[in-house]
Amino acid sequence: MLSINNLTLITRQTILEDFSFHFEKGTLYGIVATNGSGKTTLFRAITQLIPIQKGTIELVGENKSKREFFYFETSEWFDTNLSGMDYLTFVKKEWKSTAKIEEIIHLWEMEEYIHLPIKKYSLGMKQRVLIAMYLVSQANYLLMDEITNGLDEASRGILFQALTTLKQQGKMVLLSSHYKEDIEEYCDYLLTIQNKKMEVAQL
Repeated sequence: MLSINNLTLITRQTILEDFSFHFEKGTLYGIVATNGSGKTTLFRAITQLIPIQKGTIELVGENKSKREFFYFETSEWFDTNLSGMDYLTFVKKEWKSTAKIEEIIHLWEMEEYIHLPIKKYSLGMKQRVLIAMYLVSQANYLLMDEITNGLDEASRGILFQALTTLKQQGKMVLLSSHYKEDIEEYCDYLLTIQNKKMEVAQL
């Protein structure tokens, strides 16, 4: 369980105030917010990329020696001189995964370009590699920030089918979007940031 208690996040100003919630495995959570409202900052705080000013974020009842989280914020993080395969093999090694990379490549129809440098990829190609990294990691807590960006309708269908499978496997998925209608059909809970407060609705 990911336990957040009395969390306050401050950048240039307070963006989230006194937020408490317990995220359970085997559950898909959606978070909806406009640009600049704090969802990416929350993801960074959860994964310890930034310090928090007040409150606690902790895993309860998990193996602290294992890489429990996977978070890759955006395809802009890619080193474009590397290939998609470079990233998938790195994730498999670092997360001590048993995932079958070739099966995931086939699922996302990436065979023709996965060994090419990422500088030759379209946005959709890069996004497929990013999603494949989550699948390869086999991490228990998956934080996906605007993961549907650049995906066509067929790829979106594969993504949401994969997310349903991950939930059934006992993973916790936290999925963000600007648009509630994009994700609410698939979510168990919907979180909305408004006026520095997080509202939580069970669907």
